[in-house]
Amino acid sequence: MNKGYLIENYNVTNQEDYVPPVKTINELLEKFNGKFLVATPKSKTLHGTPLEVIVVIEFDSNENAMDFYNSSEYEVYKKLYERTTQGWVLHSEAYKN
Repeated sequence: MNKGYLIENYNVTNQEDYVPPVKTINELLEKFNGKFLVATPKSKTLHGTPLEVIVVIEFDSNENAMDFYNSSEYEVYKKLYERTTQGWVLHSEAYKN
């Protein structure tokens, strides 16, 4: 079974209402067999122009990643991030040799 990843890159547009994800959804991630690998606004840019915050979440499987993202529990956070950030989220499978 291949691991699945959600990768986010965004700018915070409403700092007052923004809630950093790592402080709020760890319990929910556990339910879907996921964990944060990266969640920081303090990355060092080596090339290009990324947005402010980088988040990488690893899941035991692609199905877990998509079940998490589409869950009713995560819907609350998606709406919060839509109101307080601007950027993108993508899903990817682990690299296969």
